[in-house]
Amino acid sequence: MPLPVLDAVPIRLRLTAGYTLLLLVIIAALAAYTLTTMESSLQQEADETLGLRVHQVARTLADSADSSGAPLTLERAAGAIANLAPVDEFAAPGVYVQILNPAGTVIAHSPNLPGGNLPVGQDMVQAALAGREVYADVPVGTEHLRVLARPVYTGESLVGALLVGESLHLQDVTLNRMRQLLLVAAALAAVVSLLGGWWLTGQAMGPVAEVTGVARRIAATGRFEQRLAVPASRDELGQLAATFNDMLARLEKMFLRQREFVADASHELRGPLMVIRGNLDLLKLDLSKEDRLQSIHEATEEAERMSRLVSDLLFLSEADAQEIVEHQPVALHAVVASVWERAKELDGGAHQVLLERNDPAAVAGDRERLAQLLWNLVENALRYTPPGGTVSLALRREGKVAEVTVSDTGIGIPAEHLPYIFERFYRVDQARSRSQGGTGLGLAIAKQVVAAHGGQIRVRSEPAVGSTFTVTLSVI
Repeated sequence: MPLPVLDAVPIRLRLTAGYTLLLLVIIAALAAYTLTTMESSLQQEADETLGLRVHQVARTLADSADSSGAPLTLERAAGAIANLAPVDEFAAPGVYVQILNPAGTVIAHSPNLPGGNLPVGQDMVQAALAGREVYADVPVGTEHLRVLARPVYTGESLVGALLVGESLHLQDVTLNRMRQLLLVAAALAAVVSLLGGWWLTGQAMGPVAEVTGVARRIAATGRFEQRLAVPASRDELGQLAATFNDMLARLEKMFLRQREFVADASHELRGPLMVIRGNLDLLKLDLSKEDRLQSIHEATEEAERMSRLVSDLLFLSEADAQEIVEHQPVALHAVVASVWERAKELDGGAHQVLLERNDPAAVAGDRERLAQLLWNLVENALRYTPPGGTVSLALRREGKVAEVTVSDTGIGIPAEHLPYIFERFYRVDQARSRSQGGTGLGLAIAKQVVAAHGGQIRVRSEPAVGSTFTVTLSVI
């Protein structure tokens, strides 16, 4: 569960702190590895040096032994130490030599050894007198020594023990300096990481901040025409800016359509309401029977027109929510036949209503909506075709495709209006459309139904010649 305190921290600061912490963890791991490796290497080097020095002292002792293999004496040990005096490395203050007899008594030591004894435990001495080599670290004041104890033989006889110690002061100094350097490096790395991370995250979060700023300005002003500057690079941030601009373009288009839709709906509803109110006011007067019947008839017609308009608006609202289609097997040829029969009946012989072809075809969809789609197209054709003209339907199946056409010999549609006729409330001739009782939503509904069925609708028209609407659907 995220902490509320962390949620309030800006992402830029969290990213920078995270980068810095990660870098410090990596530096700490590398520092620990470096120090461990260096300490091990220095100790190995010290042990090798001790081994060489012990070997030299032991060889000197062996060279000073007589052929009889007599035990070590004070004189022999002192002589061996004295013979080492000219060697600078053994005379150095950091190297100490101590010789013991088989009884564990110190019989000689280097002159630079304070008190004449190396501060080693008896277990180390006993181990050397038992014939084993032993290494140990022993403290001396604020420093410590690396000591090697080994037995001394004359021939096959154990004649004593040799202890050689070397100060680890230089090793400690080296390790301390390395620790200091690593601490300084870690501090510098932390500062550089903070500054660099802050700058880098600022660069990375810049487009996000711009998106936030544009979104806030849009929320404050309601102006969707604002856009982000798209960087030349096509990385994730460039894609974010391009996607956000596409979203703004769609929102702007939807907002404009909604505003136009509300304005058009208000305008369309205002007309019938004014007519109904006017006729109701007339009914309050002392009118003749014929005038009263005429007012009632006009008010009823406008109420029916307003009812159709509200029904169409509700349908389009459902279409926007994608709740208009139930996908069930539908015999499309039966729907075409029923629409043709209805058109002939309602037309009353004013036009020639023909069914040119009706191939059997089944589609997955909603029978009621498909009937509404075809009826809107046929009703449009009847409305804009002069009496005596021809309106024809045809259903053709070719493979997995069913194609329904509705053709007429009506007034046609000018080419400049064709791209817009499927928009809501769009009318080629505003006055003529209203006088004929249309709502301006029939073709918009047809397009929504076709889209919900995964099909396509297209139109071909020529003024004074006629129009042909073609609907293409996939068969099952």
